[in-house]
Amino acid sequence: MNHLYTLPLWMALAIAPLAQAQSATPAQQGSMSAAAASPMRWGAAVLSLPKYPGADRQQLLAAPLIEARFGEHFFASTLQGLGADWRPAEGLSLSAALVLDSHWRRRKDLPTAWASLGDVKFAPALRLAAQWQVERFSLELSSSSRLGTLSRGAAGSKDKKGGHSVQLDASYGLLATPGLALAAGVSVEAMDARLGQALFGVDASQAASSKLRAHRVRAGVASAGVFAQAQVPLDKDWTFSARMGLQSLRGDAGNSPLVQKRRQPTLAMSFSRAF
Repeated sequence: MNHLYTLPLWMALAIAPLAQAQSATPAQQGSMSAAAASPMRWGAAVLSLPKYPGADRQQLLAAPLIEARFGEHFFASTLQGLGADWRPAEGLSLSAALVLDSHWRRRKDLPTAWASLGDVKFAPALRLAAQWQVERFSLELSSSSRLGTLSRGAAGSKDKKGGHSVQLDASYGLLATPGLALAAGVSVEAMDARLGQALFGVDASQAASSKLRAHRVRAGVASAGVFAQAQVPLDKDWTFSARMGLQSLRGDAGNSPLVQKRRQPTLAMSFSRAF
């Protein structure tokens, strides 16, 4: 297993798309058991994802899954953070949560010659999301704004902070029965220049020390791809969830000299019990 810094592994899963697989759409929820609406859910999750954005190697993570709801609006989750959600109209859901930002990079995972690039630090982020459901169609727009350090500055310079990303997911429920819910869709992510440069850019000093070409990343679409997800109620309490995705790095991100593989696969699976 690969560990992300010394953080508990459940925090690592806050970076994963499994949060979306674990939360059924309204149409899917109708096919689930009553346990899905329970105020408490415990379980375990396994995640496979690239070692860093653009990597050609995967890493495997395992972690506990804990979710709790407090009253009608508030939640605490190892997948979706601390926050609240509202349903102001039929088919419309709004949420705000403090989460661990999904964009990071460890120096030790990079090729030795790239050591001067440094880490992209873990940091909390404010995530705002809106989901619109019409029958089997679902559309979700979310934004993530980093609240902490993005990367350490060079000697004598300030640390870089901030960074913002926006993600759009559109999916269609292929099947919704009491024993199985299946959905598939497309996903697009855009980043501001600060976040894109931290993850995929190479400045002049880094180019000189790493022998990479200098590369500047502008704001814009960073990736686009497809995903499929499934939920299987094993009995009235236990549920199996899975999500598989394939994202293709685009634009300045995809053209970065740091990218060893433009197509980035992810796989997340969980078993959980409602209480």
